[in-house]
Amino acid sequence: MNDALKVSCTKSPEIAGEITPPGDKSITIRALILGALAEGNTVIKNPLNSLDTRSALLAVQLLGAGIYEREHDWTVIGEGLRPPPGELDLGNSGTALRLLLGALAAYPGVEATLTGDESLRSRPLERVVDPLREMGSDAVCLEEEGRAPVRVRGKRLSGISYELPIPSAQVKSALLLAGLGADGAVEIIERTASRDHTERMLPEFGVAPKIVAGNGRRALIVPVGMKPKAAEVTVPGDISAAFSWIALGWLLPGEGVTVRNVGLNPTRLGALRVLESAGARTVVQQEGSYGSEPYGVINVFPSRLKGLRVDADEVPSLIDEIPLLALVATQADGESVIQGASELKVKESDRLRTTAETLAAFGAQVEIADGGLKTSGPQQLHPATVNCAGDHRIALLALACAVLAGGESEITGFSCADTSYPGATVDAKALLQGVELI
Repeated sequence: MNDALKVSCTKSPEIAGEITPPGDKSITIRALILGALAEGNTVIKNPLNSLDTRSALLAVQLLGAGIYEREHDWTVIGEGLRPPPGELDLGNSGTALRLLLGALAAYPGVEATLTGDESLRSRPLERVVDPLREMGSDAVCLEEEGRAPVRVRGKRLSGISYELPIPSAQVKSALLLAGLGADGAVEIIERTASRDHTERMLPEFGVAPKIVAGNGRRALIVPVGMKPKAAEVTVPGDISAAFSWIALGWLLPGEGVTVRNVGLNPTRLGALRVLESAGARTVVQQEGSYGSEPYGVINVFPSRLKGLRVDADEVPSLIDEIPLLALVATQADGESVIQGASELKVKESDRLRTTAETLAAFGAQVEIADGGLKTSGPQQLHPATVNCAGDHRIALLALACAVLAGGESEITGFSCADTSYPGATVDAKALLQGVELI
């Protein structure tokens, strides 16, 4: 993508106001897939309409689900899956590819080949394919080193007890969906909690995994012979999208930021917890729940921050926020360390490298070390011209850097932000004062 966003700061930027972030990407994709597997009409309210979610939507359509779209809700008409007429192109969405792979592996009579864009085809799939093959699946990667395209022929699978070698919500969710079509119980064990949107959503579709916790581990057991039933799912706002403005709310002068109708799932709030311990002034108020997903309001105020530390067991709850956490760290007093984030190397880009390179372009020094990042602050930023490497998280990082740097900066390829946040510049204009976006 060669399009560019020019950021011009006509005076010292300030931030004030409130936004309602777009619907959560992870929850929208899960609702689409479960709606396609379920019998009947599933209604998804406040879905995210982005490049990634549309890739998932098109894929379930090609698999036989009917889709009726209105401005604020989608209806998924589940009538059973069928073989698609060609490859299923999931674009840049690793979530959609991995979850569909698990679902299709246990769906007899459907054969499909799943692929994606260049970035998605470079990301590893063995961590999903290997446990599926232990269950009896014949899923196979068609490229070397366990990369997409991946072909799967649906069949009845066997039960399994599988301990996740690394925390991964995508692998866990793929196995949960495969467990819906297994002949025996599927037990998934995790030592460190990852995002739990799938296990929260499954009961809404009439399938409630048994959760057993103890001895430093958490096991999810999928009941045998349960078929999802249509549901109504309301999607809260995406906290990962909102985190751009939360971070700037701490760092910029002004009245602060109010984020409304945002998801408050505890497995997604790690960044807030880390920054609050570093001195961030934040008020979080839960207002209710959509199904099992809590939502509410986050109020953020300008804060004097000290150096922050992220340990490996905290990473799953803040992995999407690490680029912006690294930016915040460069503005905090003292040394900051983020550990155990090597999973970022296999995201849409090598996100450890592209985070460090983006910050360096704006004048901040960040070291890649021990599978994480180290920096100290506060550091002065300066305007820059950067490319966001086709990574939507890096695009939003670059926008925040440009605002903090002042002056005039340019971000090439910024439209990749549409992967998860197509309205990012609209919200930026609503919140930022002294900043022009062209």
